[in-house]
Amino acid sequence: MKPLRQTLLNGTRLPGAFLFLANPDVDEVMAQAGFPLLIVDREHAAADMQSALHELRAIRAMSDAFVMARARDGSAGAIKPLLDAGFDGIMVADVRSGKEARAIAEAARYAPLGRRGAQFTVSRAARFGADGSHAQTANDSILVAVMIESRAGLEAIPEIAAIDGIDMLFLGPLDLTSDYGTFGDLASPELAQALRDAETAIRASGKLLGGAALPGEHAQDMFARGHALVTVTSDVGLLRDAAARAVQSIQP
Repeated sequence: MKPLRQTLLNGTRLPGAFLFLANPDVDEVMAQAGFPLLIVDREHAAADMQSALHELRAIRAMSDAFVMARARDGSAGAIKPLLDAGFDGIMVADVRSGKEARAIAEAARYAPLGRRGAQFTVSRAARFGADGSHAQTANDSILVAVMIESRAGLEAIPEIAAIDGIDMLFLGPLDLTSDYGTFGDLASPELAQALRDAETAIRASGKLLGGAALPGEHAQDMFARGHALVTVTSDVGLLRDAAARAVQSIQP
């Protein structure tokens, strides 16, 4: 099985789901359902690094799904433990400049491309040092994605995309409503236009395009517009909606 980065660069399109509940049992259910890619959240989830590792192990025990982690921020201290744990890629929220993107790329890539700490002699990602080729292959294997979630981020797409070591620009529509349309209104025409303009700019840059599907939007439509990765749901969303339907079904 090819690494996540090479899989996407070779043209495979992947739907995925976010995991916000920080619960390995829930993660197992999501993995068993057949999602090809799952994203363990550490930006908003009330959970620590050790529990992220438990989630990774739970998913790996149930499926061959790719597993990314969304870091709490773009610092080396947030990124390095996730990569050393063995996640297939990282995602960093709300990147607004080439300077921020460069720091993320440096934290995620080994020299000479970056300055990721040389923990490969003992890290889990390197099979606790048994994988002698890890340092040579990691830069080609790990997917590094940054989220564009603000007007400043949209305006900086060309400079962010120009940074070596950044593979994907991922559009986060909900936070973009802070700057386009009415906050929280995902149906805003202004937001829709901003997203289309951003998609065009990212495709033109040559970097991978990713994004979250809006309510009622199909992943296949987004793949047709050039997306390589589309998040279509989350553990919370599925549980909330299923619970609401169950309650509705028992109403007199």
